[in-house]
Amino acid sequence: MRTTVIINNLQCENCKNLLDTEIQKVSGISNLDIDIATKSISFDYKTHNAMEGLRMHLKAIGYPITKDPSIIKEDLKNVNSPQKEKVVTNK
Repeated sequence: MRTTVIINNLQCENCKNLLDTEIQKVSGISNLDIDIATKSISFDYKTHNAMEGLRMHLKAIGYPITKDPSIIKEDLKNVNSPQKEKVVTNK
């Protein structure tokens, strides 16, 4: 699967080089494309575990993912779903 995530700390060529080196250490991640201008990283991942491994590794080295499709989808689901109200009855 291919996805793109946003890394707010991605600001310069040194950041890009570090991320390129570090992401290559994560199993199941391939076809990496890092764009400093948009602060985005696009890549293919084989499994959910590979994606979670990448997320944890990036956070550990100081480059946490700030936006990714799963967060955006979850936000939209919460906004679009009707809120259930609690009904309190007196007995």
